[in-house]
Amino acid sequence: MESKKIVIAGGSGLVGKALNKHLTELGHDVYVLTRSPKANQKSFFWNPVEGEIDEKAISNTQVLINLVGQGIADKRWTDQRKKELINSRVKPTEFLFKSFKKSQDLQHYISASGINCYPLENYNKVYTEEDEFGSDFLSHVVKLWEASADQFEEICAVAKLRISVVLTEKGGALDTIAKPIKMYVGSPLGSGKQWMPWISIKDLTRMFAHVIDHRLKGAYNAIANANTNKEFTEKLAKALNKPLYLPNVPSFILKMILGEMSSMVLEGINASHQKIENTGFNFQYEELDEAFQFLYESK
Repeated sequence: MESKKIVIAGGSGLVGKALNKHLTELGHDVYVLTRSPKANQKSFFWNPVEGEIDEKAISNTQVLINLVGQGIADKRWTDQRKKELINSRVKPTEFLFKSFKKSQDLQHYISASGINCYPLENYNKVYTEEDEFGSDFLSHVVKLWEASADQFEEICAVAKLRISVVLTEKGGALDTIAKPIKMYVGSPLGSGKQWMPWISIKDLTRMFAHVIDHRLKGAYNAIANANTNKEFTEKLAKALNKPLYLPNVPSFILKMILGEMSSMVLEGINASHQKIENTGFNFQYEELDEAFQFLYESK
């Protein structure tokens, strides 16, 4: 693999830290964009709100990775929150495009995206990257997110990874799901039949590296597999050596608590990873039991 200068926006998050570590281990020269550069960190200052960026972040950078975006499930979806979720993805991307537009060095722009871009109505369908977006709010977010990324096609190759639930023991969605199970109050949600698409953090960072190495273009589903919510909950409880005593949490309770955001846990999507596999990528963890074993038993 040819060594490249890589800059990561959103590099201080869960995926960003793991990706920085993996790409550095592969021999790349990796920097993160941050509002608070540290002496012991390879980083460049930027403030997309104020329109500020260190010019050294642009010079000689061959690959730009954008992971920026506020957490979808962090707060209830008020009208204001919806605007924040969209703007936190689109506006930094537009600023990056404006900053890199005249770059003679940039070869590749890679954007995080979301697997929840497909319609929620068809439980039996396995979606591919060629399928249309859905009509719900999350699909709308992803559509605008990817459209902003596509601006970079004017100057370089553009790839978008539609990321599913990322399995890592260091936090994120899995930690949120595991907490009630560890406290003996875990149970499937709603019908328990809804799909939960997932990918291990190890496979996700390997996929980013694969995209860079092969300079891939277009959208790719970053999903190793999908299990029903019931299967996922039961397998996670088994991995944690915890029993499940309680019945499923009724859908109406989740709707009362979460409002429109309840669609994230009550509706599910299954998608194909055939497109990325056709480029030569292989998943190390395609079975949930194996992924949980790696996360919990190898530590």
